[in-house]
Amino acid sequence: MYRSLLLSSVMVLGLTLSGCSALRVSTDEGESRPVSVVIDDGSEGETPPESDTPAVPAGMAQVTVDLGPECPVHVQMAMDSEWNGDLAYDSYQLYSRDNGAIITVNCYEDDETAQSIIDKAQEQTFGESRSSILEENSGTVPGGAYWTVHGLLARQEIRAIDKTESVLYGAIAGISDNGRLYKVSVEMVTVSSDQATAALFAQMLPTVSFADQVLESPALS
Repeated sequence: MYRSLLLSSVMVLGLTLSGCSALRVSTDEGESRPVSVVIDDGSEGETPPESDTPAVPAGMAQVTVDLGPECPVHVQMAMDSEWNGDLAYDSYQLYSRDNGAIITVNCYEDDETAQSIIDKAQEQTFGESRSSILEENSGTVPGGAYWTVHGLLARQEIRAIDKTESVLYGAIAGISDNGRLYKVSVEMVTVSSDQATAALFAQMLPTVSFADQVLESPALS
Protein backbone atom coordinates (compact mmCIF):
# COMPACT_ATOMS: atom_id res chain seq x y z
CA MET A 1 0.00 0.00 0.00
CA TYR A 2 2.81 2.39 0.94
CA ARG A 3 4.61 1.69 -2.35
CA SER A 4 1.44 2.32 -4.36
CA LEU A 5 0.91 5.69 -2.65
CA LEU A 6 4.55 6.64 -3.21
CA LEU A 7 4.36 5.80 -6.90
CA SER A 8 1.12 7.75 -7.32
CA SER A 9 2.66 10.81 -5.61
CA VAL A 10 5.72 10.76 -7.86
CA MET A 11 3.55 10.50 -10.98
CA VAL A 12 1.46 13.50 -9.89
CA LEU A 13 4.63 15.50 -9.18
CA GLY A 14 6.05 14.58 -12.59
CA LEU A 15 2.89 15.70 -14.38
CA THR A 16 2.94 18.96 -12.47
CA LEU A 17 6.56 19.68 -13.46
CA SER A 18 6.32 18.60 -17.10
CA GLY A 19 2.87 19.83 -18.03
CA CYS A 20 1.36 17.65 -20.75
CA SER A 21 4.61 15.95 -21.71
CA ALA A 22 4.54 12.18 -21.94
CA LEU A 23 5.90 10.30 -18.93
CA ARG A 24 7.82 7.08 -19.06
CA VAL A 25 7.63 5.34 -15.67
CA SER A 26 9.37 2.12 -14.73
CA THR A 27 9.46 0.24 -11.46
CA ASP A 28 11.85 -2.35 -10.14
CA GLU A 29 10.98 -3.67 -6.72
CA GLY A 30 13.57 -6.43 -6.50
CA GLU A 31 13.61 -8.40 -3.25
CA SER A 32 14.04 -5.58 -0.73
CA ARG A 33 15.02 -2.44 -2.69
CA PRO A 34 12.85 0.70 -2.75
CA VAL A 35 10.79 1.49 -5.82
CA SER A 36 12.91 2.88 -8.72
CA VAL A 37 11.13 5.56 -10.74
CA VAL A 38 12.40 7.10 -14.02
CA ILE A 39 10.62 10.12 -15.46
CA ASP A 40 11.22 10.93 -19.16
CA ASP A 41 9.41 13.81 -20.85
CA GLY A 42 9.85 12.15 -24.25
CA SER A 43 12.09 14.86 -25.71
CA GLU A 44 15.12 13.91 -27.82
CA GLY A 45 17.39 16.82 -26.86
CA GLU A 46 17.77 20.21 -28.49
CA THR A 47 17.50 20.49 -32.24
CA PRO A 48 20.85 21.64 -33.65
CA PRO A 49 20.76 25.09 -35.28
CA GLU A 50 20.33 25.20 -39.04
CA SER A 51 23.47 25.78 -41.09
CA ASP A 52 23.95 29.19 -42.72
CA THR A 53 25.39 27.48 -45.79
CA PRO A 54 23.06 28.03 -48.78
CA ALA A 55 21.44 24.96 -50.26
CA VAL A 56 23.03 23.64 -53.43
CA PRO A 57 20.66 24.42 -56.34
CA ALA A 58 18.96 21.51 -58.07
CA GLY A 59 21.12 19.93 -60.77
CA MET A 60 24.36 21.28 -59.29
CA ALA A 61 27.03 19.92 -56.97
CA GLN A 62 29.41 21.67 -54.59
CA VAL A 63 32.86 21.85 -56.21
CA THR A 64 36.23 22.52 -54.60
CA VAL A 65 38.43 24.47 -57.01
CA ASP A 66 41.99 23.14 -57.24
CA LEU A 67 44.25 26.19 -57.41
CA GLY A 68 47.47 24.36 -56.67
CA PRO A 69 49.95 24.71 -53.81
CA GLU A 70 50.42 28.44 -54.34
CA CYS A 71 46.93 29.15 -52.99
CA PRO A 72 46.18 28.07 -49.40
CA VAL A 73 42.69 29.60 -49.50
CA HIS A 74 39.92 27.01 -49.84
CA VAL A 75 37.52 27.98 -52.68
CA GLN A 76 34.15 26.27 -53.23
CA MET A 77 30.99 26.89 -55.24
CA ALA A 78 28.08 24.99 -56.75
CA MET A 79 28.21 24.08 -60.45
CA ASP A 80 26.44 21.83 -62.91
CA SER A 81 28.18 19.28 -65.12
CA GLU A 82 28.09 21.38 -68.31
CA TRP A 83 31.12 23.47 -67.36
CA ASN A 84 34.45 22.50 -68.89
CA GLY A 85 37.42 22.92 -66.60
CA ASP A 86 40.24 22.01 -68.95
CA LEU A 87 42.34 25.17 -68.62
CA ALA A 88 44.10 25.43 -65.26
CA TYR A 89 47.46 26.21 -63.75
CA ASP A 90 48.71 27.22 -60.31
CA SER A 91 46.46 29.88 -58.80
CA TYR A 92 44.14 29.99 -61.82
CA GLN A 93 41.17 27.98 -63.10
CA LEU A 94 39.03 28.69 -66.15
CA TYR A 95 35.64 27.06 -66.66
CA SER A 96 33.91 27.50 -70.01
CA ARG A 97 30.57 26.63 -71.60
CA ASP A 98 29.76 25.88 -75.19
CA ASN A 99 27.83 29.14 -75.51
CA GLY A 100 30.95 31.19 -74.67
CA ALA A 101 30.17 31.91 -71.02
CA ILE A 102 33.13 31.66 -68.67
CA ILE A 103 33.99 31.44 -64.98
CA THR A 104 37.47 32.42 -63.82
CA VAL A 105 38.90 31.65 -60.39
CA ASN A 106 42.10 33.41 -59.31
CA CYS A 107 44.22 33.37 -56.19
CA TYR A 108 47.57 35.04 -55.70
CA GLU A 109 49.61 36.74 -53.00
CA ASP A 110 49.22 40.50 -52.70
CA ASP A 111 51.28 43.04 -50.77
CA GLU A 112 48.50 45.59 -50.22
CA THR A 113 45.66 45.57 -47.68
CA ALA A 114 42.41 43.63 -47.84
CA GLN A 115 40.40 46.80 -48.36
CA SER A 116 42.72 48.13 -51.06
CA ILE A 117 42.26 44.84 -52.95
CA ILE A 118 38.50 45.42 -52.90
CA ASP A 119 38.82 49.09 -53.89
CA LYS A 120 41.08 48.31 -56.83
CA ALA A 121 38.80 45.49 -58.02
CA GLN A 122 35.84 47.86 -58.04
CA GLU A 123 37.74 50.41 -60.12
CA GLN A 124 39.19 47.92 -62.60
CA THR A 125 36.11 45.78 -63.14
CA PHE A 126 33.73 48.61 -64.01
CA GLY A 127 36.13 51.16 -65.46
CA GLU A 128 34.19 52.18 -68.57
CA SER A 129 31.50 54.85 -68.39
CA ARG A 130 28.81 52.56 -69.80
CA SER A 131 29.52 49.81 -67.28
CA SER A 132 27.44 49.78 -64.13
CA ILE A 133 27.06 47.98 -60.82
CA LEU A 134 23.51 46.69 -60.50
CA GLU A 135 23.71 45.12 -57.04
CA GLU A 136 26.56 44.71 -54.61
CA ASN A 137 27.42 43.77 -51.05
CA SER A 138 30.56 43.97 -48.94
CA GLY A 139 31.58 42.48 -45.63
CA THR A 140 34.34 40.85 -43.62
CA VAL A 141 35.55 37.31 -43.06
CA PRO A 142 38.19 36.09 -40.60
CA GLY A 143 41.45 37.56 -41.84
CA GLY A 144 40.03 39.83 -44.49
CA ALA A 145 37.25 41.56 -46.43
CA TYR A 146 35.12 40.69 -49.46
CA TRP A 147 32.91 42.20 -52.14
CA THR A 148 30.13 40.43 -54.07
CA VAL A 149 28.63 42.06 -57.14
CA HIS A 150 26.26 41.77 -60.08
CA GLY A 151 26.95 44.26 -62.84
CA LEU A 152 26.82 45.16 -66.50
CA LEU A 153 30.06 45.34 -68.51
CA ALA A 154 30.35 47.69 -71.47
CA ARG A 155 31.73 46.01 -74.56
CA GLN A 156 35.06 47.85 -74.10
CA GLU A 157 35.73 46.20 -70.72
CA ILE A 158 38.52 43.64 -70.73
CA ARG A 159 36.22 41.10 -69.05
CA ALA A 160 33.44 41.52 -71.63
CA ILE A 161 33.03 38.50 -73.92
CA ASP A 162 33.91 39.02 -77.60
CA LYS A 163 33.66 42.80 -77.18
CA THR A 164 29.95 42.41 -76.48
CA GLU A 165 27.96 43.92 -73.62
CA SER A 166 28.13 41.31 -70.86
CA VAL A 167 26.87 40.60 -67.36
CA LEU A 168 29.18 39.74 -64.49
CA TYR A 169 28.52 38.00 -61.18
CA GLY A 170 31.56 38.13 -58.96
CA ALA A 171 33.07 37.56 -55.53
CA ILE A 172 36.43 39.15 -54.67
CA ALA A 173 38.23 39.03 -51.33
CA GLY A 174 41.48 39.92 -49.64
CA ILE A 175 42.23 37.17 -47.09
CA SER A 176 45.24 36.61 -44.84
CA ASP A 177 46.68 33.15 -44.29
CA ASN A 178 49.73 32.52 -42.09
CA GLY A 179 50.69 36.16 -42.25
CA ARG A 180 50.35 36.46 -46.03
CA LEU A 181 47.61 38.34 -47.86
CA TYR A 182 45.90 36.78 -50.89
CA LYS A 183 43.54 38.17 -53.47
CA VAL A 184 40.91 35.55 -54.28
CA SER A 185 38.22 36.00 -56.92
CA VAL A 186 35.44 34.19 -58.73
CA GLU A 187 34.09 35.99 -61.79
CA MET A 188 31.21 34.63 -63.86
CA VAL A 189 30.62 36.35 -67.20
CA THR A 190 28.27 35.87 -70.13
CA VAL A 191 26.85 38.12 -72.85
CA SER A 192 23.89 40.16 -71.64
CA SER A 193 21.51 38.46 -74.07
CA ASP A 194 22.22 35.05 -72.52
CA GLN A 195 19.58 35.25 -69.81
CA ALA A 196 19.58 31.51 -69.13
CA THR A 197 23.23 31.45 -68.07
CA ALA A 198 22.83 34.70 -66.16
CA ALA A 199 20.03 33.02 -64.18
CA LEU A 200 22.42 30.15 -63.37
CA PHE A 201 25.04 32.64 -62.18
CA ALA A 202 22.44 34.23 -59.89
CA GLN A 203 21.95 30.80 -58.27
CA MET A 204 25.67 30.05 -58.08
CA LEU A 205 26.97 33.28 -56.56
CA PRO A 206 25.36 32.71 -53.13
CA THR A 207 27.15 29.34 -52.89
CA VAL A 208 30.67 30.78 -53.27
CA SER A 209 32.86 30.36 -50.19
CA PHE A 210 36.44 31.41 -49.47
CA ALA A 211 38.38 29.85 -46.58
CA ASP A 212 35.20 27.92 -45.68
CA GLN A 213 33.32 31.20 -45.18
CA VAL A 214 30.18 31.73 -47.28
CA LEU A 215 30.10 35.27 -48.69
CA GLU A 216 26.85 37.16 -48.46
CA SER A 217 25.57 37.99 -51.93
CA PRO A 218 23.60 41.11 -52.80
CA ALA A 219 19.85 40.80 -53.16
CA LEU A 220 19.84 39.67 -56.79
CA SER A 221 16.91 40.85 -58.90
